[in-house]
Amino acid sequence: MSRGWRGAPAAVLILVGLWPSSAFAQTSRTVGVHLGMVRAEQLWDDPVRGTRSNGFTIGIGVDVPTPVPAFSGRAGVGYVQRGSGVWDRELDPDGVAKRNVRSHYLSVPLEAKVGRGIGPVSLYLVAGPVIDLLLDTQCSQDLCPLLEEERPMLLNATIGAGLAIPLQERLWADVEIRLTEGLTSGYSTAGTGLRYRSVEAVVRTRFPF
Repeated sequence: MSRGWRGAPAAVLILVGLWPSSAFAQTSRTVGVHLGMVRAEQLWDDPVRGTRSNGFTIGIGVDVPTPVPAFSGRAGVGYVQRGSGVWDRELDPDGVAKRNVRSHYLSVPLEAKVGRGIGPVSLYLVAGPVIDLLLDTQCSQDLCPLLEEERPMLLNATIGAGLAIPLQERLWADVEIRLTEGLTSGYSTAGTGLRYRSVEAVVRTRFPF
């Protein structure tokens, strides 16, 4: 696990510990639709390097309140596209022969959410596991043979923060950014597992049901 990701859970615990006691309480179930951009990279061992690539995500989800004020649960299902550029830094230091891989997943997040109201808006944190089911892999002809094994299911961890804005009495918009770290490998090559790491920025519209 990377150094940056190892520090993320501790940061969340600190933020939750400092979260003011007058936290915003979600009192009704909501259903929402999200659309966003995904900036992903595939993590290889040296000297092979993965570079960031853009993709997108779209899906639906439900937020369900809990008896504990400020805490709720969120579950959803959606499509997410993760990709990466790949090249060997020893054989090709300038990345001239960089190849691309793009993975298409059905994604199922299960997240805990804590929020606090600030005037008419609310700030929130989310964290939890995400299960990705592989739908398809697209890659360059000379790169595909190196991906010896496709894993049909991945386990990821995600952490994020967002701002919920009321648009009407029964309509909210969420603006959210999150980091998703692969805990299991999506592919293997030469005995080495290849994981994805991505930063995702999404906009979500929600209404009660």
